[in-house]
Amino acid sequence: MKIKQDYYRILGVTTTATSSELKKAYRQLAITWHPDRNPSSPLAEERFKAISEAYAVLSDPVKRRRFDQLGPEKFRSEFNKQDIFHGFEVNDLFKEFGLPSAEEELKRILTKKSAPAPDPLLWREFFAGFGQKPEPRIRSAPMAVDLTVSLKEAVFGAEKSVPLGATSGSPQTVVNIPQGSTHGQKLTYRGQGPPLAPGQKPRDLVITLSVQPEKDFFRQGNDLLTAIDITQKELDQGGSPIVQTLDGRRLKLTVRPGAQPETLLRAPGLGVPGSNGALLIRLRLKK
Repeated sequence: MKIKQDYYRILGVTTTATSSELKKAYRQLAITWHPDRNPSSPLAEERFKAISEAYAVLSDPVKRRRFDQLGPEKFRSEFNKQDIFHGFEVNDLFKEFGLPSAEEELKRILTKKSAPAPDPLLWREFFAGFGQKPEPRIRSAPMAVDLTVSLKEAVFGAEKSVPLGATSGSPQTVVNIPQGSTHGQKLTYRGQGPPLAPGQKPRDLVITLSVQPEKDFFRQGNDLLTAIDITQKELDQGGSPIVQTLDGRRLKLTVRPGAQPETLLRAPGLGVPGSNGALLIRLRLKK
C-alpha cells in the first residue's frame, strides 16, 4: 500500500513553520530516534530516516515550495531519494550529545544492503503517527506538565515550547495552544511526550494550563473586560477616547454626553475568537 507522507506532520509543525522552528523540531525528534540511542531497533531507524527526509525537504526553500505545490504523493513521484537528500548537511546538530551526525547515520542507513520487508505489525506501528490509524494498543502513562500562558495566549492561541525534562538542557516539543483556552484546562497531545525508554513509542503529553492575568484585562466567559480613564468633562460633554484591545488594536469609542462613571460600553465581536463574546469597556473616572 502506498503511504502518503506529510512532512509537516512527521515533524509535528505547522505549514507556516519558520526555519528555526523546523530545525528545533528536527533536532528534538532526531535525537530521540537516533539509532545510537535505539540500538537494534528497526522502528527507530525507519523513523530517523523519515524525520531526516522531512527536514531535508522542508529546510530547502525550493524543495519545500515544490512540496507545497504538489502535495505528498505527487512530490514523491517527482523527487527520488537522491534528489531529496542532495545538499543535506547537518553535521553539527548532534555533537554536544556525543552522537554521530545525521548525515553520517543517513549514509550508513541509506547505503546498507536491502533488508527483507519489515514485519507488517512493525510497519503499521511506524506509520501510525504519520496519518495511518493505529491498531488499538495499551498506551504508556502520559507525561503530565504544567504550562503557564498569558491571558492573551490563552484567548487568541499560541505556539509554546514545552521542556520534556527537569534540566535546562532537556529536549523540548512545540505545542499549539488553541484559541479560547481556560485556566486549569487539560490539553492532550498524542505522541509528543518522551518515550519511557529508548526504542519505545513516545508517550502522550498532557498539559495543564495556568493562565496568568494580563494588565488591565480580565475574562468573563467569552467576554473580555477592560477599563479606560476618562475625565468628568468628557463624561458631561461626550467624547471619542481610544482604547487598546487585548490583541493590540486601537479602538475608537463613542461616549455620549451625560454618561456616568462605571458605565460599560460593549464592542461586539472583540471577545474570545469564534464565540459571540464582546469587549466590555468600563468608563473609569480619572482622579
